[in-house]
Amino acid sequence: MFPAPSAALNCDQKRKFMTISSIINSIGLVLDIIGAMLLLKFGIPNKIDPEGTIHLIIGEKDTVEIEKGKRYKRWSNIAVFLIIIGFILQLISNFVQG
Repeated sequence: MFPAPSAALNCDQKRKFMTISSIINSIGLVLDIIGAMLLLKFGIPNKIDPEGTIHLIIGEKDTVEIEKGKRYKRWSNIAVFLIIIGFILQLISNFVQG
């Protein structure tokens, strides 16, 4: 009528396996979402103007724009890094066994 203790232990082990796997998968998913939101805000830095606009270069440098460009590039690189780490964690979660 009642399951044997060994069967109960196997059931507990399965729950533990699912819990660890689910936690790793959830962490990966959260990192993916954060990375995607950062990419939405900062974008991937472009080497060329996607609209085809030709800019006149007058030899002056705007330090505010230089700092803004550095900040956007840094955050977009962090976003890509978070997405890659998130995907790796989701992949690892498929093979975790306790």
